[in-house]
Amino acid sequence: MSRLYHWSFDPAGRLVRLCLGEKGIAFEAVESAPWSPHPDVARLAPGAVAPALVQEGPAGHIIAIGTRAICEHLEETVEAPHLLPLHPGERAEARRLWAWVEAGFEQVTDNLLTERVMQWVRRDREPNSEKLRRGAHTLRGRLTFLNAMVEINGYVAGRHLSVADLAAAAHLSAVDYFGDVEWKAVPDLKTWYARIKSRPSFRPLLADRLEAVRPSPHYANLDF
Repeated sequence: MSRLYHWSFDPAGRLVRLCLGEKGIAFEAVESAPWSPHPDVARLAPGAVAPALVQEGPAGHIIAIGTRAICEHLEETVEAPHLLPLHPGERAEARRLWAWVEAGFEQVTDNLLTERVMQWVRRDREPNSEKLRRGAHTLRGRLTFLNAMVEINGYVAGRHLSVADLAAAAHLSAVDYFGDVEWKAVPDLKTWYARIKSRPSFRPLLADRLEAVRPSPHYANLDF
């Protein structure tokens, strides 16, 4: 049995959900929003925050917290399909770009995505236009880089799907809900994203909705 503490529009939680889906692991989802964490999370480990995965199985009681610990745990314990390449050099490159995505999108999440979400959480609040501008500017740079990578490789880190792709798609899907991705400016990345969001593991993400906030018209459209 697997239990995942997460919030639907948190890119970190979305990455874990994609990895679980690709690995074919069913799980119980427990909501733990950043502004209202589930009380169980703090009891899992000192300093624990969502996403957090709790598993009971042949190896006993396992707690993995954070995207790195969870995704690496899944890769080690579920043999196929592989989300990191088997060749050591290719595996190192996939890990490098996975780390680049997570670090590179921190400013996007902290400014653009957080501001969008806080507008929804506190509906009497005016948006911070400076944060939105900073986040949008950072996002454009990240899109340009990712577009170049998929143009060269086919996928972010090589010729095959890896956790680097899932990390990028997790972040992009969250901001795409609000229509903040300028897909016309990155045609290769748009083609790549259409392939990624057509995967069965992506369907639960496309079904996510925020109350009273409609997604962008193409959010759940597999062909844009």
